[in-house]
Amino acid sequence: MNPISYEQFGVNFVTMAVTDERLGDALAAVAGDVIKVGPMAVGPGHAATVDAEGRIGAPAITRHDVTPLAFTAMLPVELSLDVKVAGVNHHYDARLAVPLELTVLTAEPISLVIDVARVSSRDVDVQLKATGMRAKVLSRLGNVEDEIKRQVARFVREKVDSPEGERARRIDILPMIDRAWRPEDAAG
Repeated sequence: MNPISYEQFGVNFVTMAVTDERLGDALAAVAGDVIKVGPMAVGPGHAATVDAEGRIGAPAITRHDVTPLAFTAMLPVELSLDVKVAGVNHHYDARLAVPLELTVLTAEPISLVIDVARVSSRDVDVQLKATGMRAKVLSRLGNVEDEIKRQVARFVREKVDSPEGERARRIDILPMIDRAWRPEDAAG
């Protein structure tokens, strides 16, 4: 046995308990794998409507060795968009990258809390690919990219703030310790 201080125990516990893999699994569970946004009104006088649906990929996690412990999770999203103007559909494919800045905090009595910085449309990177010349012109006139950024940022914020998101971001350790020390559980 190599004794360590309570402070070192705490540092070891946090850094070993909160891993890239565990964060990625928790994010994937909360985000799900399907995203639907719309209908959204875009363009001059909101003359067009956009419907989008797609898939959320597995997040890429980068650990930052700072105190408090922090991570960046890059959430990839692929969307298929249909923009309807005057009864005519125009199709787009979009690839988005949504960065999530995560900070690991500790709270009373014994809890780990993952703080997620608020995502805004400015944080979302979009690569929009229009099918056909009319769709390309329409995307510029209708500001489709900006509206997609706003809607995806809102979707992410809603997921983070949902009851499921709140539960995934807070891990209460004391009940786990209580369960581990129950004699009936240890004998079984």
